[in-house]
Order: sequence, then structure tokens, then C-alpha cells
Amino acid sequence: MNEKANSIILNGCQVEWTDRSVRVANGLFTKVYASFGGVLRTTSFKAIAGSEWQKEMFDIATAEDLSVTAEAAQWSPSGVAGVRVEVRTPRETITLYVFPEMPGVISLCPARPLPEHEHDLKRDFDRFAAWLEALRTGVEGGDRITYGHRHVKATSCLCVDQTDIRDSLLHVEERLLMAYDMPFTLAATSLDCRDVLTDEGIVFVRIAPMPLSRPGREDDFIVDGDGRRIAPLANGYPLAELAYCGGEAGRQRAVIAFQRALRPYRPGRDGVLLSNTWGAGNRDSRICQEFLLKEIDAGARMGVDVIQIDDGWQRGRTANSRKKALDGAEMVWSGYWAADPLFWTADRERFPEGLEFLVAKAREKGMRFGLWFGPDSSNEAANWEKDADCLLDMHRRLGIDYFKMDSMKLRSPLALERNRAMFDKMLRESNGAMVFDLDCTAQVRPGFFGLIDIGPLFVENRYTRRPIYWPHHTLKNLWDLAHLIDPVRLRFEFNNPDTNHENYEWSPLGHQNYRPDALFATVMAASPLAWMELSDVSEKSATEIAALVARWKRERGRWYSGVLHPVGARPDGVAWTGFVSEAADGTGGYVLLFRELNQSTDFALDLASIFGEDFHASAEVIAGRGSARSDGARLIVSIPKKLDYLWVRLDASKSSSSSL
Repeated sequence: MNEKANSIILNGCQVEWTDRSVRVANGLFTKVYASFGGVLRTTSFKAIAGSEWQKEMFDIATAEDLSVTAEAAQWSPSGVAGVRVEVRTPRETITLYVFPEMPGVISLCPARPLPEHEHDLKRDFDRFAAWLEALRTGVEGGDRITYGHRHVKATSCLCVDQTDIRDSLLHVEERLLMAYDMPFTLAATSLDCRDVLTDEGIVFVRIAPMPLSRPGREDDFIVDGDGRRIAPLANGYPLAELAYCGGEAGRQRAVIAFQRALRPYRPGRDGVLLSNTWGAGNRDSRICQEFLLKEIDAGARMGVDVIQIDDGWQRGRTANSRKKALDGAEMVWSGYWAADPLFWTADRERFPEGLEFLVAKAREKGMRFGLWFGPDSSNEAANWEKDADCLLDMHRRLGIDYFKMDSMKLRSPLALERNRAMFDKMLRESNGAMVFDLDCTAQVRPGFFGLIDIGPLFVENRYTRRPIYWPHHTLKNLWDLAHLIDPVRLRFEFNNPDTNHENYEWSPLGHQNYRPDALFATVMAASPLAWMELSDVSEKSATEIAALVARWKRERGRWYSGVLHPVGARPDGVAWTGFVSEAADGTGGYVLLFRELNQSTDFALDLASIFGEDFHASAEVIAGRGSARSDGARLIVSIPKKLDYLWVRLDASKSSSSSL
């Protein structure tokens, strides 16, 4: 047998292989595979600064022959350059991706479904025993990590979308694994397995629609406490497998690095303030050229980056429109091309000088333009190329880069595949310049982790007219999701501080009790959305928001380029809560803290878990109201008034205090 080694090194990514094993690595991790029984199995997995996770011993002399190819690749046209590895075993072909700053691999294996089963509602112990045996067979028949003599806490996270009917978007369950736990399956977005004694861990993240929104309800993992094993299931969707040290902060760095390998943060393109009038609750009833000119003027005063028109700019009428369809055409929510071949042309009645006139006006004031769009879901998204060509034309001809993607109903694997192809075509032909806000509010869609690389996630529709906009709920959803999703990938809304106060008179947590800039601050860790008709915002409120937006724009390159960590308590209306940004260059970062409706004016935040015990930094208050001082690796803050915030810049290796 030929044992000659082959290798490729590209952009810090290393792949080495022989006929019997393949090793992938970068400066953060190393992972080794070999084939046994036709299955590619992990024989070693560790962070460079950590210890070995795979305690199961394999006899490489008995490993089967492998065929390996490796080449330079990106995940998609918007991703960073890495290496794609294709490994053929006697039974199947597995694809691995390695990227330079990601502490692990992305793997894609052919689906190996578990046997069909039903829940044991009648306590049928024979059937239950058969199911346990099937799970053990599933563990034996696939890749697995045998963690051996470690005290492991397994934390599963299940993200749920369809936010029009849900407000708890992240469901977390912790388990301390022990030798007597029977095997069980998990359908989860991620599974974090951490040694509680060493704070080392491995975290798995499934790149797929949310489990409740997939065409099939596939499980993702088998947890076998009895065998001290974790088995990621091959269900046809890619899986990120990441190794880390440093406890919760290390896990956060790993999951952010993984997402930024697929879509790196690009200043000027990402983390911008976008406005959309739909949040006022008037739907498309006011959309016209004259109204949009007012929005452009108001957006420029507030500091908006992108003026976006929601549903209503186009000739065709959707089921959400308050205006009747033209020429007796149908009002539809799918099948747009069949309803009207000119559906996606600008409505000349509303915009007599065309969209190009408004795009030019926005550009004159230093802003870009965005549109709402609904890809055609009919016949399993058969018109995906028409949709792509339509938006590419707007990008090339009008210079429009930002699109909110809505109304999709992707109920089959073929529809998902075509949807992926649509975005790939647009990203490739625009060289990654087009940005897509993927609506996660309804229907069956790719969701939070199905299309990581295309742009931000439009998370929720919350209105003051109903009323369903509560700033502390929006902050809660951002804080929750930020534990797993890169916050710059989340588009979260703040509403008009001046409207619909009568709907909230009964509650001290209504938006009318927040300062206008504090409303913006609640979504400042995300990609913020001015979910309102800007021209209806009072001059006083607009001026206060604009002052914070101006400071945020000066700081946002450093703010977003690092890793954002949720800190404090989970927002519930009465907490001390917030975020820490760990600067990418190691020079410190930022702390954004909120005092909700509680009695304590002071709060001490321990920064050691993020920056280390020896961390010392200056503390400069750059926005909000209150004071801050550094005390070693602690930050001591005071916010005098309830429902207010403080934004603090940290510069390492100094010591000072500041207040506003």
C-alpha cells in the first residue's frame, strides 16, 4: 500500500493525507480522519491550545483506503478563501471545508437516516428497547466523539423562526452527562459539549433551516451518556464542528469565527442603519414619489444609510397591499410571474419619474436605496432564474444593492436547492455587493442558519399600532440570539418614539417611557432597522437619535469587527443587561449596558471572563447618561435613570474614569 503523503497549504489552512488518513488544520485546531466500515471517522480532534477530545482508540493499520482531493474554495462568492477537501471512502463521499480563522471544519456527508419510529406513548417497552438499539447502532454506524473521562455539560440550542407567531426564539437545555444516561436524539441548531473542569469544548452548529421549518423533521445528534459519546447525525445538511478553549467566551468566539468565514464582516456593506416605512402600520397606502422624497430628507437628518421601500413599489399587487390591483389583475402572495409578467416593474402611477429618480436623490444625500422583493415560490421555486435576473438588473441598472427577501414558501428540498441557486447567482454576478435581508417572520424558509452568507436576517415584525412592539422584548430576542448568531447578521427594529402612545398608557415599559436614543441603543448591537415613517418623527426625537447614530458611525468599524458577547442578565424589563464588544485587534473594546426598570443605579460588570484577569483599560463614556470607571478587570457603572443606557469605550493598558 502506498503511504506517500500529500499536502496543501493555503491561506493558513493545511490538509495532509495518505491512503489511510487525512488531517485538516489551521493555527487554531487540528482534526484527523480515517475510514472504517466505509464511514469517515474522527480519530483526533483538538484545539491547538487544548487537549484531545477523541478518546476512542483506532488501529490506523486496519483503516480502509481513501481517495482525497483538495483545492482552494469559498463557501459561496461572499465567503473567505479556504480549502475544500473531498474524501472518498469505499462507501461514500464526504466534503470538508477549512477556513483560516475558523477553529474547526464544516462537513457534509450523505444522509444516513435512522429507522422510522414513533413516540412511546403507550409505554411499549419492547418497542422502546428496539429504539434504543437503533440509536446505539446509529452511533456505531457513523462518526462520533468518545469523550471518555471528562465531566461534560451538553447544552443544546434550538432556534425557532416564524416570529409573527413566536416571541421566544432560542430554547436552551443543559444536561450534565453521566455514564447511566440512555442514548437519545436531539433536533437542535447547535450542541455545545464542554468539560466543566477545563472549560474546553467542542460545539456543533447545523447549517440548515430550523428543525421545525425543515421539509423533513430530521434529528441532528445522538447523545449517548452510557457510552460517553456524541454522534452528529448525517441528515443531509452541512455541520460545523468547532473546538475551543476559554469557556463561554471561547465558545462565542468560535461560533462567530465560523459565521464570518462564510460571510466576513465588511465595513460599509454590513452593520448599516436601514429604514423601512412598513413598521408604521400603514402598509403601502402612503408609498409614492412625493412621500419617498420626504423620507429621504428625514433619513438624511437622522443619519440613515439605506432608504428601503417595502411592498408597494412594484406594478403588481400582493395580498398585503391596500391598493387595488391594476387592470383587474389578481392580488397574490406567490405566482407573481404568472399573475403579471410585469409584476416586478416600478409602478409608474406612484413613481412617475421612475425609481432611478429616487435612487439619485438618496445618493445626493449620501444614502443608498433598497427594495422589498418576493421570490416566486410556485412550482417549487421554478422561476428562480427569472427572480435572480430581475434583481441583478436593478443592481446593475439602478445601483440598488439592498433587498428584503420575503413571501417565500420553501416546502421541499428542491425548492430550497433552487433558492440557494438564486442567491448564488446574484452573489457571484454582483461580486458579493448585493445584500439580502432574509425575512424569518413566517412560512417555511431557510431561517437563521440556512443561508448564513447572503446577508442579515430580518427577524421580526413588531408594531406600535396593535400594540406588539416592546423595546425590552426586542432587546431580549437580540440578546438571546446573539449567543449563537453573529449580531451583525441580525436586523432588529426600533420604532417611532412619538406615535401610538395611547396604546401603552397602562404600562411603564411602553416605548413612550424610553428616551429616543435609548430605543436606537436597544438594537445597536445588531444591524439596526428604523421601522417607521421617518418623516413622522418629531424634530426633537430625530435630533437625539441622530446624535447617537453619528457616534455609532464613528465607532462601528471597531464595534462590529470584534466579537460581541451578551452580558448581564437576560432582558425582561427589570434587568441590568447588555453587550461587550471584544476588539479584533486586542486593544480593548466596548461595553453597552442597559438599566431596565429596576431600583439599582449601580452595576459592576466582571470583564475577566472575556479579557482575562490581568485586563486593565480606560473607560470612556461615549454615549448615554451616567458614569463608568475601570477597577482592574471590572467595570463599575452608574445609570441614574431607569430605562436608560450607557455606552463605554475601553482602551487597554490605561486606567481612568468618565461620565456624561
